[in-house]
Amino acid sequence: MEAQLDMERFSIRFSLKLFFLAFLCFLLASSLWANQEGPSQSEKEELPTSEQKTQPEREEFLTRGQKTLLLNAGSMVVISIYGLTKWEYGKSSFNFENEGWFGRDTKYGGADKLGHFWFSYALSHLYSYAYRKWGYTDKEANLYGTLSSLGANLFMEVADGFSPSQGFSYEDMIMNIVGCGVGYIWGEYPSLASKIDFRIEYTPQFTFHDFGFVTNYDRQKFLMALKADGFNFIKNPYLRYLEFHVGYYARHYKNYEEGGPDDRRRHIYVGLGFNISKLLQKAVDTRVLDYIQIPYTSVNKGFKLD
Repeated sequence: MEAQLDMERFSIRFSLKLFFLAFLCFLLASSLWANQEGPSQSEKEELPTSEQKTQPEREEFLTRGQKTLLLNAGSMVVISIYGLTKWEYGKSSFNFENEGWFGRDTKYGGADKLGHFWFSYALSHLYSYAYRKWGYTDKEANLYGTLSSLGANLFMEVADGFSPSQGFSYEDMIMNIVGCGVGYIWGEYPSLASKIDFRIEYTPQFTFHDFGFVTNYDRQKFLMALKADGFNFIKNPYLRYLEFHVGYYARHYKNYEEGGPDDRRRHIYVGLGFNISKLLQKAVDTRVLDYIQIPYTSVNKGFKLD
């Protein structure tokens, strides 16, 4: 009995050390690039000469390095607060969860795996957008955005290991890495981003359940959109608004109970959509709809896998 208690204490201490090591390693890495305070290439080209400096420049309240550290540390805090309130972080010693991939008998039919891919991909671009606004070059912003997304998702996954309801899932971590990698490639090669989007579509119920949309996989679809607007050989201005969609979704997993009625179904689909993002950019300079598919703006043909 005493030996078992000693082993449990050792497991908890080791798990806590692992958790904080991952946290410190990420903060150290972010501080290394945050301390590169030199002006970006575009800023160097636009630096005024001594004759042009007629008025004192307004100093920023925070340097871009300080903003970078605060952004990454803040991400950790938000993840920690959410995990403590929703997933009981710290209530168990470090544990692993073998969730499987896209099998019918997995917890969400694989929709959660595509959710990890999409979130990591979109988050890398969101971080990159912030870094560009703070004066990093495009290459720096793309790399640092990818590393920030990877670090935040690694932190979350390691923290999940201390949750009795979650556990560290190597499947989730692999999809996080793939999402960050695709985010980096799409940021490095804009020609790819102009042709292909990875999006999430959420169809609301207009009930209180919509507040849990992040993990409400029964209302989500994940898709890849091939955009005619990215291909120069398509000259017709109307055809350039067309998109070809390939997607995946799973249904009736949320309320399934073992031994009860089994209506769980996985689907793939193809469809044609309208490039809302291209239309929106005529009025607003935003690319948010490159990541989100508005419901009922496409015509789809689904195929059941079960």
